[in-house]
Amino acid sequence: MQNRNATDFYLKHRFLVGGIITGLERTAPGNDDFDEEFYGLIITPPDSGKRTLILLSDDEGNASGSFEIGE
Repeated sequence: MQNRNATDFYLKHRFLVGGIITGLERTAPGNDDFDEEFYGLIITPPDSGKRTLILLSDDEGNASGSFEIGE
């Protein structure tokens, strides 16, 4: 049942619906040699402003993630 609650949490972020990907973003690694650099998308929602969607391997952001593009 806990997975359903986690899914519901993410699905309520409706600001991405109708948004346009307007750029790519990367974070700078930290001061530690083991700090990861992350990457993601800049999304401009229909209402205004910009949001950054950073891709993570897990919720804690322990490492940069991967993604799949399907047709």
